[in-house]
Amino acid sequence: MQKPPTAVVGSWSKQAWSQVLSRTTNARARQFPQLSKALSPSRILALCLMSKDNYQRSRFRLAIWQIINLRTGRLPILTLQYWLAKQDPSPEKELVVPIIPRTQADWDDALNGLAQRGWSKDHLDHWIWILSGENGDARVERLLSPSHLHPKPIFLLLLLLRSNESFRKPESLISLIHYTSTHHMARTCGTTPEEQAHPRHVLTVTQFICLMRRLSYHVKIVHPPSIIAVAHLIADYIKSIPNDPHHTHHRTDYYHQCLVYNVALVCLRVPTPKDPLINMELNWRAQRFLLATSDGLDKPLIINKRTYQAIRKVLVGLKKSRGEKAVALRYAKSWPPYRQDFDGRDVKRTAADDMSRSVRAGVLMVEAGYPPSDYDRALDVLGGSNQGSPTIQTRSLPPKQWMGPKEGWNIYSHWAMSVRATRNAQEAWRIFNRFPGMPGLAPNREVYSEMFLKLQAATVDPEPGSDLLPGESRETFPVHDANYSPYELARLSPPTVPELYDEMISRGIRPGGYGLHSLVSHATSVEEGLRYLQDSGIPSEVIKSMAVFRQPSYAMLMKVPLLSFSSFIRLLCRLQPDRRGREKVPVDELHRIRHAIKLVSIRLAPDTVEGTTFRSPWQMILQELTRPHIAIRNGLTPENNVEVLALFVEVFRSARNSIGIDADLFMLLCRVIQRAALSRLSSLSNSRRAKGPLVPRAQDLFYLITSTFSELTTPIAEKKSASLQAAQFQYPLRSPHLHAYMRALGFLDAKKEMIRLAFWMLDNYGFVDQEADRLGARGQAMIASTFCAFHAFAGSALAEDNTVQQELQDRMDRLIANGGHWRWPTPEEVEGYLSGGSEILQRRNAARSYLGL
Repeated sequence: MQKPPTAVVGSWSKQAWSQVLSRTTNARARQFPQLSKALSPSRILALCLMSKDNYQRSRFRLAIWQIINLRTGRLPILTLQYWLAKQDPSPEKELVVPIIPRTQADWDDALNGLAQRGWSKDHLDHWIWILSGENGDARVERLLSPSHLHPKPIFLLLLLLRSNESFRKPESLISLIHYTSTHHMARTCGTTPEEQAHPRHVLTVTQFICLMRRLSYHVKIVHPPSIIAVAHLIADYIKSIPNDPHHTHHRTDYYHQCLVYNVALVCLRVPTPKDPLINMELNWRAQRFLLATSDGLDKPLIINKRTYQAIRKVLVGLKKSRGEKAVALRYAKSWPPYRQDFDGRDVKRTAADDMSRSVRAGVLMVEAGYPPSDYDRALDVLGGSNQGSPTIQTRSLPPKQWMGPKEGWNIYSHWAMSVRATRNAQEAWRIFNRFPGMPGLAPNREVYSEMFLKLQAATVDPEPGSDLLPGESRETFPVHDANYSPYELARLSPPTVPELYDEMISRGIRPGGYGLHSLVSHATSVEEGLRYLQDSGIPSEVIKSMAVFRQPSYAMLMKVPLLSFSSFIRLLCRLQPDRRGREKVPVDELHRIRHAIKLVSIRLAPDTVEGTTFRSPWQMILQELTRPHIAIRNGLTPENNVEVLALFVEVFRSARNSIGIDADLFMLLCRVIQRAALSRLSSLSNSRRAKGPLVPRAQDLFYLITSTFSELTTPIAEKKSASLQAAQFQYPLRSPHLHAYMRALGFLDAKKEMIRLAFWMLDNYGFVDQEADRLGARGQAMIASTFCAFHAFAGSALAEDNTVQQELQDRMDRLIANGGHWRWPTPEEVEGYLSGGSEILQRRNAARSYLGL
């Protein structure tokens, strides 16, 4: 140990210096050295796992040196040191050299220390084998290998769930949840001492909170339905706290139960990256299960203010209930939208009866003794109430919540949500110009962003009897201004987007956040979109490299925030030209979507964490390639559509290699096959329609689409699924996906596969019907359309095989007898389903069956 300079030593007393020596030579300090939180042993081990090239290794080398030079018995450090000592020193010379001088006696001492705690060299070898897996799924599979079913150290479990890990298989996460429940939680009071887990294997409260957050993070990315299984795991852990061997006197059991309960409810409110509003129902089911768990305990758990807010954040994202829809129907067309009484029952209703679920939760929060803040008032506005005055209850993600010294900025969140909770741009402009109660307050970027969204939103005019209500979507509703004079109309009319943008820039406010993303994605040209990005603060050299026909580097694109990059990809896709009304399209316009593909391939490489988790750019490109009349080359329409199909399949395989597969990408594949086949079918004469496939390389497409469906419908292990209330299948397939698949099989003339699909739907009635109910009446209507497509396109095959037809009928009869509500369509319903290309395809399939093709 290097001594401090003499002058400094001389100024210290002998007692002080002896205390320093005591601390630095203490046996416990050597065994458990103090490390900064950023350089914890598990963190350093995670850095070694993610360092896949020399650049990353050089960044983390100093941090790793700090760990590998320590002499300690901590399991993560020993694992890392033993791992490096076993590696070939030539490629990792700078890291391995400090380990090599260790003598065999040093390793014997370290291994003896492990043996005293119940571990051995074989355990170290096994842990290193687990960590050496090529990806997250492989490491989980090794962790749960049947040949090594004994509990592993907790640091290993937490390491596999680190935030920069990526998973493809939902079953990996389900298996980890089941493994944690089995091996790392205290048993109930009824178990014998032999069945109790060893204290070192039981998760402490701090460890469980860490695991819960990491599990929730990965589940929401990979398989949102499994958040229900996470909620069940949390409930089991809360119930197990009184039996935790770490709690000797159990005086803090209730406190720790409340702590886990509140942290869990806050954690479960985080929306999913993909389809956050659609999946908000899953967040609510998870939260509601925990709330019910608290009610079932001997002493209900206490909810703090932050947890009340977390519950309200989920409630504002749910669809309107039946009562909330009734209130919305009674809003007047004026502003503010006061409630109208339609009958005597409405007259008897009180103001409390008209409160939404979110507002009621806010009332409960106040009754519990928590005073409302500006952020609570912002949630009130989304829930349909603004300090007693009605607003439009708006289904929405919650606004950003400012904490700590910036908590006062939540006044702008309140203002911005007041702008959002309006029916059209005119009403929003009135709120934008004058925030009630704060006449001198100037709008900030968040308020401007909401006004931009209102100005750019499409307008809908629901037909009489439509169930579309204000606040259920981003679209705005018509302005009822028939009684206004021209002067009043001019006074109330909002500015255009360029006018409002110039005003914002003149105030010194840069575009940013979701307002910037909306401006870029709705720009009228690529140059305008790049200007918005440059005004946001992105360097000009980066902006120039993103232009069409440029070749940017990965380092350049890394300087663009992911969401801003995604909005630019959306702009390139939206500006891809349409074939209608144009004989020839300029080459630079045709190249836009290919440029988007090139940018995404560079920025979201499959060997990066972002490349395996950020899905939206790939999905936008694939969705754009399914747009009707899209042009990617000059020439005849069938030739263009065939090239679109080839480009789609190429991008689809790249996306599958990077982000994996999901149900929406599968449905886009089905649609692009239909579009290409229908285009060729319409261009052929009647005599040629029955000959040959409708799309090139039909057999390859058939294999691609059927293998993808097989992957999507891979069942989760029944034991794990039942015990944790997990989803039955790894990916949720809903009725629109099944309808698109049935039609695509029809255009590929795959009658046998259509029959298999019909049997699969009947065999999995509970799952398919539940997913259809999540879409309301539309979901069940799509089930009926799927059966109509089956009978329309595969009817000739059924007529030839009476055995299959009778078996299908028997299956449906049994389903109805067991309470099911499906049925086969009537001939009239099948005839009504057929129109245009569907009718032509039916005649083609009948002709091919007649000819024996």
